[in-house]
Amino acid sequence: MVSQKTEDVVRRATQVYEEKLRDKLERSNMNDFVAIEPDSGEYFFGKTLSEAIQASRTAHPDRLAFAMRVGHSTAVQIGVLNS
Repeated sequence: MVSQKTEDVVRRATQVYEEKLRDKLERSNMNDFVAIEPDSGEYFFGKTLSEAIQASRTAHPDRLAFAMRVGHSTAVQIGVLNS
């Protein structure tokens, strides 16, 4: 079960992405991973999910960030796509 604190981070980080970052990032960083720290509004890139999360933790070791893949509804996909 996801904690209320985690749900709040996801909600606020998603809001930052939708309102401030989507257009910019989808033009310049499509398919990269981004970790968004919603309190500061800072965001951190990586070619992998781990890289983006590590960059966020290095900058804000005491804060949670939400990571996603730019231009996608999920960070990773597990399974097989049906054509």
